[in-house]
Amino acid sequence: MYIVAAILLCMLTGSAFFLSFAILTVFIGFVAMISIYFLFAVIKLFKSKQKNGNFVKVEYVKENNAILGKNLKYKVAVYKIGEKEYESFFPAEGLFGVYFYSKAQSCRLWLYEKEEKVFDSYNVASCVIWPIFCVLFIAAGVYALWYIFKMRYMM
Repeated sequence: MYIVAAILLCMLTGSAFFLSFAILTVFIGFVAMISIYFLFAVIKLFKSKQKNGNFVKVEYVKENNAILGKNLKYKVAVYKIGEKEYESFFPAEGLFGVYFYSKAQSCRLWLYEKEEKVFDSYNVASCVIWPIFCVLFIAAGVYALWYIFKMRYMM
């Protein structure tokens, strides 16, 4: 609805300012939501206990998502710590998963007992790298907003 209103304003005023503004604010909001998600993941990572475990398999998980109103199906890596199997916190890598998950060796995992999920080294790397990208993307979006305001009002 927000983008539709911006398109209508662009058509009425003959300026692409409103459409640019709408697209940039939606982009900044989307990246901010991703940042919040990774912030919670980092908090869960800090509350996790370090364990040693083995990769077992990659399996499909079906999850009923009430918000989207449909079942989601995605791959998740499964690790074994002691006698119990735990799913990875993030979905499994689909494209390069063959290279990432090795059955031969023991690996370091971080067990988040409250949800009974683990962070593997790739999840930890995601928790470190993605917030940096999010900050850079938000900074670029804010700079672009400032730039279009500057061009619009010739500040």
